[in-house]
Amino acid sequence: MFGKLLKRSKSTGSRKPDFQRGLAAFEAEDYAAAVADWLPLAERGHAEAQYRMGQLYARGQGVVRDFGDAAHWFRKAAEQGHTEARFSLALCYANGEGAAQESALPVRWYKTVSKTNPAAAEANLALLYPNGLGIGPDIAQALHWYRLAAEAGHAEAQHHIGLLHAFGQGVPQDHAVAAEWYRKSAEQGYAVAQHALASLYANGQGVERDIEQALAWYERAAEQGFVNAQLALAIVYEHGTGVEADPARAAAFYRQAAEQGHPVAQVNLGLLYARGQGVPKDYRETLKWCRLSAEQGNVNAQFNLGLIHSNGLTGSPDYAEAAVWYRKAAMQGNVGAQVNLGLLLAHGWGGRPELVEGVDWLRKAAAQGHSGAMSNLGALYATRDSKAYNPIQAYVWYIMAAASTQPGPEREGLEAKAHELGAGLTSEDRHKAQVIMEEWKKNPKLMVTG
Repeated sequence: MFGKLLKRSKSTGSRKPDFQRGLAAFEAEDYAAAVADWLPLAERGHAEAQYRMGQLYARGQGVVRDFGDAAHWFRKAAEQGHTEARFSLALCYANGEGAAQESALPVRWYKTVSKTNPAAAEANLALLYPNGLGIGPDIAQALHWYRLAAEAGHAEAQHHIGLLHAFGQGVPQDHAVAAEWYRKSAEQGYAVAQHALASLYANGQGVERDIEQALAWYERAAEQGFVNAQLALAIVYEHGTGVEADPARAAAFYRQAAEQGHPVAQVNLGLLYARGQGVPKDYRETLKWCRLSAEQGNVNAQFNLGLIHSNGLTGSPDYAEAAVWYRKAAMQGNVGAQVNLGLLLAHGWGGRPELVEGVDWLRKAAAQGHSGAMSNLGALYATRDSKAYNPIQAYVWYIMAAASTQPGPEREGLEAKAHELGAGLTSEDRHKAQVIMEEWKKNPKLMVTG
């Protein structure tokens, strides 16, 4: 927007617009000067200038960012056969970029003014936003412009058509057609499409399952530094999926992806160091890579950091630090972290006991069906010198723990404890326990804070 309202300085007002001069200004990051040269050319039908103006509006460089105007100029260039503009216009339609958002300032302004003076609102909207507030998602239009760009050899457009067919967006889902488009793009060296095609071969979707082809395309993408392909290769070689397991090769690919900051690759590389698979066993390296992953929010890395600190794998145990990481993982629903944090708090390891919170975390884990959490709750409630002592609750949790455990000595031990507790309960207490268990079966989450 505002492109037609820009005022040219006296020094440039009489100059003849020059595309190359605008390009030089753009490369020097003097976007206003680029607009001064490109806008007049765009208005006269210069396709490349139209495309460039679309980019400036999309990025908010030299003009106020506005996807409506971006789409306007992309369309002008696209209708003249500009391949990149066709692709960019397709992206606008696919993503609905520039579509009016309820919270956007111009939308709120327009709705407010139109209530009192509709005519004035429409007039001002046309003045300030001559090309509208944007375009809504339109997959059919997106596919039309993608196809025109793809048929002209645009690799990204070919990949995007493949995506639409793979996920059935605007077209029937068809992995075979997706594979054809991915291949066209992949053969031009587009790493994202190479990875997508490899995934189809790995899973036998739209093509016959072929691990050799999958590896070949993954490797071509990985060689270009595509992190998801590096991760895929690492997983294949770690687990020996269709190939002989090769921990050293897995570690090498994990490292490539981890050094690019991929959180899953970071934690997996750390775990290889913990096991000494493909790399020397070194918990300090495990700590390093798990911390990098955990700081990005990876729940498995957070749980493993808790284990490292609570077990003192790189020094003395640090329960306070362990609690920090267990809590982060527990809040994301990691059941192991919920159990370990619950026990740490309930028993006061590394500090004073936080019984209420500890029990609450154990109940959350029990609500996910964790038998260990149930048996630990039984033990807490059964301990006479504990502030949590409650024989009815102990009886309940031992019974439920036994029911969640496979037949064998462990289950028999839990049943024996429940029987011993039950023998000391009154018939009224056993009835209360039965009610609690029936409520549990209806909705385990109700027991979390009960």
